[in-house]
Amino acid sequence: MEKTKKVEKNLGLQLFGVLMCLVGFGLLFLVPVGTVAGVILIIAASQVGYKKVKIWKCEHCGYFFERAD
Repeated sequence: MEKTKKVEKNLGLQLFGVLMCLVGFGLLFLVPVGTVAGVILIIAASQVGYKKVKIWKCEHCGYFFERAD
């Protein structure tokens, strides 16, 4: 067994992240307070839709299960 990470993706959340990013870019140029909110939305949008899960993976058969780290 080896320690590794598995990336789980969710297309619906990724599309929501793109929408959040576009709204964030729109807020950047709206008002000074919108600049702060826009930057926060852009940073948050980069994390939406992806999740890294720590797993143990068998080198021979490919079986994996989640680690309890």
